[in-house]
Amino acid sequence: MGQHMARHIYSQLQPKDELFVYDTNPSAATAFVDNVTKLHPDNGSKLHQLNSLSDFPKQRLPMDFIVTMVPEGKHVNAVVAELVSHYKETPTTHPLTIIDSSTISIPESRVAAELVKSEIPHFEFIDTPVSGGVAGARKGTLTFMVSKQQDSDISPQLNTLLKKMGKNIFACGATSGSGLAAKLANNYCLAVTNLAVCDAFQLARAFGLDVKKFADIVAVSTGKSWASVDNCPIPGVYPENELPADVNYKGGFVTKLTRKDLTIAMDCAKEYHRPLYLGETSKYWYDKACEREDLANRDLGVLYEYLGQIEEDTSGKLVDTHLAKK
Repeated sequence: MGQHMARHIYSQLQPKDELFVYDTNPSAATAFVDNVTKLHPDNGSKLHQLNSLSDFPKQRLPMDFIVTMVPEGKHVNAVVAELVSHYKETPTTHPLTIIDSSTISIPESRVAAELVKSEIPHFEFIDTPVSGGVAGARKGTLTFMVSKQQDSDISPQLNTLLKKMGKNIFACGATSGSGLAAKLANNYCLAVTNLAVCDAFQLARAFGLDVKKFADIVAVSTGKSWASVDNCPIPGVYPENELPADVNYKGGFVTKLTRKDLTIAMDCAKEYHRPLYLGETSKYWYDKACEREDLANRDLGVLYEYLGQIEEDTSGKLVDTHLAKK
């Protein structure tokens, strides 16, 4: 997702803009630079690949924003701690905003925000998680959920930057972690809905229905959702949209990340004493799916395929026939 987001920024760089990219896997950053400069050679001189986090404060011009997109909270806190350390070694009076678009727990994000505020008061850390998945990142239609009280609290500069990568920007609350609160509630809904959609399509299949036709029915009926249309798990229904289901569920928002977000949402809900009535059931099936690497690392729509492989044996016990054949 980060590469798609950076690509949109790069393609819309203004004359005075510069873009710096860094990845813990140098070959990924190199491939990104090679690819985008071939597509938009005019902006090539404004794009710079950095070799380490220590390079950020050493540039000729001070940076206005650093956008981070990493897998887990421990990675966010490690990156932020290292950036703070390097900026303290190379001080600047120029204000810097760290925008974290990762999906992590609210407490983990607040640790990062408090570290930045306490160590470098004129810097700011804002959680700005996104929704829209890899497809949204690729199309530049992401939704950003920002920890600001109201839209007017989002600076014009930040708004311009986010608009380069996404379509919708929502101020979710002044408290640090408000953006993540919105994201986690949204992704809890996504995880549960995706499971229900895949289950329903398997029910239609069991009834002997044409599942492609059933997908068309759902798209204009009360069962319609993002999981049933925008990320339809049935191959061949929307070939023009290049959905993960059409390429063996490759890419997209992978099952193990859906499970991660579901788990974080459930953990945070406990801290707020909020019971989640569909959480445990959903987590059970995502946990079971993630026991298989072939499912864990493919788009969450693959649960349709997985649920189709679950059958009752003669004793009424549920069995994964895929594993039984092995």
